[in-house]
Amino acid sequence: MTARGVGVTEAVAGSVPDVLVVVLVALTTLGSTYVVTTAGPFVYLFGDRFGVVGRRNGARLLAVTIGGLALVVLLKGAFAEPRPPESVMRIAEDGNGFPSGHATGSAAFYGGLAALLGVGSRARRYAAGAAMILLVSFTRVALGVHYLVDVLAGMVVGVAFVGVVLALTRRRVVYGFLLAVALAAAAVGVLGPTTDAVAALGGTVGALVGWLVVDERSAVDRAVRPVAGTLAVLAFGGAAAATLGLEAGAPAVFAAHAAAGTVFVGLPAVQNFSR
Repeated sequence: MTARGVGVTEAVAGSVPDVLVVVLVALTTLGSTYVVTTAGPFVYLFGDRFGVVGRRNGARLLAVTIGGLALVVLLKGAFAEPRPPESVMRIAEDGNGFPSGHATGSAAFYGGLAALLGVGSRARRYAAGAAMILLVSFTRVALGVHYLVDVLAGMVVGVAFVGVVLALTRRRVVYGFLLAVALAAAAVGVLGPTTDAVAALGGTVGALVGWLVVDERSAVDRAVRPVAGTLAVLAFGGAAAATLGLEAGAPAVFAAHAAAGTVFVGLPAVQNFSR
């Protein structure tokens, strides 16, 4: 543990006043799986309506986001490195520590968002994206739930993954979703049918199916009604999250996440939600 930087984490986390812990907890959620997997679909579905990102680039962002999360599951399982000891943590966290999922996920989502947004200058977008990534990563060390090397590795992996997926999807978006499925399948192969791995596989398979339907029906630019679309995302996303909270079996977790992924991406192809 010392080699991974327990001294740095202990010093930073130990210097945080108790009154600021609740603030750090709120800030760290900006990089949580629940936030990025909810924000991503909203950007994809409604970004074009507000003139901030087109539907196709929104799909590329989704591929980056879910693929990055699948990569986190795979790498955490492959390295199986522990978190800092409970005596250092300011909040309770379990699971493996390397790389930081929050750092990787925020780098993938906010990095991808900065690259794909159609508003503001590139320099300002990248500066804002970097600030969000650094903020989330700092909270993980300040809360004592990750070593410094965990978040540094997560940021590097996340940013590199953005570059790979954006290059891969420049001509065909489906390649990004196929990569996400491959990473999730590899996670299941390495870890076995764990909850996180099965959830990642279900979500990525669903997203791939949704995109294939949208593409086949030439519905990429079709509008989605805000209220109906929002309710669908919240309902299916909530159902998927519930299977995790209730510790449902692998079949239920897979089915719920596959349904959520399909709905999130496939909504533009559903006539009842458009026009």
